Amino acid sequence: MKNKILLLLLFISLPAAAAPRISNVSAKEASGTEVVITVTIERPTPLDLVCSATIDPGDGGRGPTVSWDVGDRRTKTTRYDFKKPGTYTLKVSGTGNDPCGGSAQATVTVGAKGAKPAAAKAAKPACPDGWEMASTQGASFTCRVKNPTLACPEGTKYFAGKGEVGCK
Repeated sequence: MKNKILLLLLFISLPAAAAPRISNVSAKEASGTEVVITVTIERPTPLDLVCSATIDPGDGGRGPTVSWDVGDRRTKTTRYDFKKPGTYTLKVSGTGNDPCGGSAQATVTVGAKGAKPAAAKAAKPACPDGWEMASTQGASFTCRVKNPTLACPEGTKYFAGKGEVGCK
């Protein structure tokens, strides 16, 4: 009981909490037209408990909302998928019952104009440098050494077998 009373007195004696402020926003293309958006807030006092912010993606679409609560890290990450490639200005500002103070913006370019994804080619069997295809059967294949370049010392002969080459 004493601890609760002390905590209550401490709470009452502290100054009123100011809303956390949006300090930064950044966006990075993830793939195609999808971006990863990172929003960071500043919490001036320990009582800056909660706030929410909306991200306006700048493409006319409805952006995501990010919220902070007691114990959350200062940085939150979310994703947004733009409808088409282009350059957009993201704007972040407070929203809801507990809006974050301040605002921030960032510019992001998504998708290459006119670029189409390359069709995936089926992988062909390949031997390492210095080797050539010996046989293929479906997806299975074997390789053999191409023109061995070993110069065997006098009194020894070149050999190849069981994946090895050398002089005996």
